[in-house]
Amino acid sequence: MLPARARPVSVVLVVALLGALIAVPVGQLARTAFASGWSGAMAAAGSRQAVLALEHTALVSVLVTAFAVICGGALALVVERRPRRSRTLLRLAVISPLLIPEFVLGFSWSQAYGPSGTLDRAAGITVPGLLGPTGVVLVLTVHAIPLAYLVIAAGLATRAEPDLELAARASGANGRTVLRTVTLPLLRPALTAAAALVFVTSTNSFAVPQVLGEPAGFATMSTLIFNDLNLSASPDVFNQLAVVALEQTALVLAAILVFGLILRRTATESVRGPTTVGERAAVAAGGHVASRITTALVGLYVLIATVVPLLVLIGVALTRGPGLAPTPANWTTSNFADAFSGPTWVGLWHSLVLAALAAVIVIVMCLPTVLGTGGRARTTLGAGVLLGYAVPGSALAVGILIAYGSPLEGSAMIILIAYLAKLWAVGHRPLSAGVDRLVPEHAMAARASGAGPLTALGSVVLPPLRVALLTGAGLVFVLAVQEVTMSGILYGPGSETFAAVILNQQDLGSDGATAALALTMTVPLLFIGLLLVAGRRRLRSPEAVA
Repeated sequence: MLPARARPVSVVLVVALLGALIAVPVGQLARTAFASGWSGAMAAAGSRQAVLALEHTALVSVLVTAFAVICGGALALVVERRPRRSRTLLRLAVISPLLIPEFVLGFSWSQAYGPSGTLDRAAGITVPGLLGPTGVVLVLTVHAIPLAYLVIAAGLATRAEPDLELAARASGANGRTVLRTVTLPLLRPALTAAAALVFVTSTNSFAVPQVLGEPAGFATMSTLIFNDLNLSASPDVFNQLAVVALEQTALVLAAILVFGLILRRTATESVRGPTTVGERAAVAAGGHVASRITTALVGLYVLIATVVPLLVLIGVALTRGPGLAPTPANWTTSNFADAFSGPTWVGLWHSLVLAALAAVIVIVMCLPTVLGTGGRARTTLGAGVLLGYAVPGSALAVGILIAYGSPLEGSAMIILIAYLAKLWAVGHRPLSAGVDRLVPEHAMAARASGAGPLTALGSVVLPPLRVALLTGAGLVFVLAVQEVTMSGILYGPGSETFAAVILNQQDLGSDGATAALALTMTVPLLFIGLLLVAGRRRLRSPEAVA
């Protein structure tokens, strides 16, 4: 959308940013990992701690990917084929776990279903093995199901072939046969994309393994890096952690490569437009009984996954002490007062300011990427931007600490750099989708009428993108506020973030204060998340680009 003479400048600017934010930290991470030579790096990678962390990370990621894609796919098939009016609430219900910060979800599950948790004391109900690998896989699956659901639902909207399904049924095929021979083959690209996203997210995960795995001695690569970095300042330990961080990065990149090859093989040339309401209803497993069963199952999922843990979290935050029943006689607000003593207000202020700065700067960084490039250059640079999101947060933080730690160690600025590197892709996606729907002739007509480049940009190009801009900025803001991995590694005295304060409070064993802080983080983010969902629907509507 920018003049042709401005495109080389945009490309150079984006390449420079990619180098500074992603290539330099990852390169410095690799240099440090191999500082003792190949033999030293192999020795560090072969240590018992590193091998166990790699095995645990791979096991968790594979299991979560399998469970989340199966459950998310099943939910997409039953929810997305209902009439439009009845889909809206079910969609919100399915994605509700995604609106809760990962740390809060893990902590609330431990308080609700863990040993000596609220349900254990009240009714003897616990989830066996919640504190350990079983709990890590279970809660990460709950958090990942909405991701898989959204990707597969998008695949249903673009690749479903109701006519083929109806023809198969008319030929005598039952529902299972139609699903196996028609529906799932058409959805293979969406299923592969969902698996890739869930695998990368699970490998990146830190908060849930830290809350549920660490008490049982179950370490993943992210928790090993975080805990050892906080417990030891030895250069040898740091070099070993650099090796683990590089291994984690290699694991993610290898997975992306494999999924990319699978996606290339499964993608088909024939893609149809979105199915209509009538088409969806025609191929749905109809009837009021099926509809009620679907609603009941989704309701049960949401009740167990989010409602009960959040209600328990509220009870813990309002109860005087651990072990007491959350009845009105035991209610107090002292947990909130205790929680907001010390550095909490400072951490909250830091989080809000850093998140706001990250949201604004990321959107500015996205403009030359999506407006100042085109064709193959835009695709290539967009892939580079996405790479920053794929690199695990713990590995990226260690790389940034090595690259920029000398002048910036322990400052808020180094945390901001990490946010920009990690969340650039988050702002890029909605803006790129919005630009794809623009009509290039409008900007050309404005230029032909005498408008300058900036005038055409401000009056013709940006106004239709306002929803995409707000959605991208909002997503960056929300994810920056709840981010804990990178800020937990990079913060120093006086630069702690709100998420880091919550994590430290939980480490101290103060469940009431931790619950109070977790609620303080969750409620506003839930509200913003619902607004972003509404914005996403608005972005997909034709009026958004009119």
